[in-house]
Amino acid sequence: MRGCDVTLRVLSYNIENGGGRRLPAIARVIREQQPDVVALLEATNRWAVAGLARYLGMRMVFGKANNPFHVAWLSRLPIERTANHRLPGLAKTMLEIEVVWAGQPVQLFATHLAAGNDRLHPAEEAPVIVERLCSVALGPHLLVGDFNALHPDDVVGTPPPHFSDMHRSIDGDPRQAIRHILAAGYVDCFRACHPDQPGYSFPADRAWLRLDYVFAPPAMAARLSACDLVSIEQARRASDHLPLLAEFR
Repeated sequence: MRGCDVTLRVLSYNIENGGGRRLPAIARVIREQQPDVVALLEATNRWAVAGLARYLGMRMVFGKANNPFHVAWLSRLPIERTANHRLPGLAKTMLEIEVVWAGQPVQLFATHLAAGNDRLHPAEEAPVIVERLCSVALGPHLLVGDFNALHPDDVVGTPPPHFSDMHRSIDGDPRQAIRHILAAGYVDCFRACHPDQPGYSFPADRAWLRLDYVFAPPAMAARLSACDLVSIEQARRASDHLPLLAEFR
């Protein structure tokens, strides 16, 4: 309870290859934001994530992926149900938890779409995700994570020199995945709150691409009160992605 409103604070965070020696810094970034739930992408080490959960005093749900880049949820809220949607049409997986917020169940889905070295492409995965959400998301829900894809209308920044090859491949197909999710009726929460800000989340120290998203169906988006990148100095060093924090009332 904050003030007179019941809020739900959801953090999406790619912790870069399990976090490694950066886990204490990652823990400090998370703790400072006081999230109710945290989606962790690139959760490569289950025991490290379990230690992070213990340190933060949160419950952990771990979703084994189709490759080593697993997905996890941490939650301060009681977890009523979990499901790991490890579908063959996904490079990794989509991990679902159900929590109770404001007296009603809310389903939270975290995913991490394909990168350049995966056998799939985000544009192939997005229809798989939307189809599964249509069959399992029965009420208020969110879809969050690292989508490795661009919003159809986003302008990209100037890449650091070592990302020059990536710059050549950012148009065309990389925009189809987000276009498909938007066409299914989902609201891009950051863009709803910041229509004119770039929202670059990658790489954290010299961000020039927006790859991290929180999506909500219209009824849930109506409760959206904030959606912001966590761009404090510690976050710029803790991982190669900036975390994204959304708040609902």
